[in-house]
Amino acid sequence: MPDENTVLALTPAATFQPLGEQEGAVILMVDSGQLYSCNDTTVALLRAIDGTRDFGAVIDFVHAEFDVGRDVLAADLREVVAELVREGILTAMPNGR
Repeated sequence: MPDENTVLALTPAATFQPLGEQEGAVILMVDSGQLYSCNDTTVALLRAIDGTRDFGAVIDFVHAEFDVGRDVLAADLREVVAELVREGILTAMPNGR
């Protein structure tokens, strides 16, 4: 589980493609051909992840888009990030590198 100082990035094997304003997005794993669909929260999360922004800033970025408490959102995003790391979609760099 990432802490708020962890910097996140897509792995080289993952590509993220928004499908339009209201249509969600997909993640394609180039090496396996696995395709994942994303809900609105995951889309906002992945748009915030740029390989330089730490997880605390990612939470703040996503929090600005949703009417939910920051602590609740942070817990939900930690679970999503943990799953994306397990699937090889994201990589986590503790303490900023």
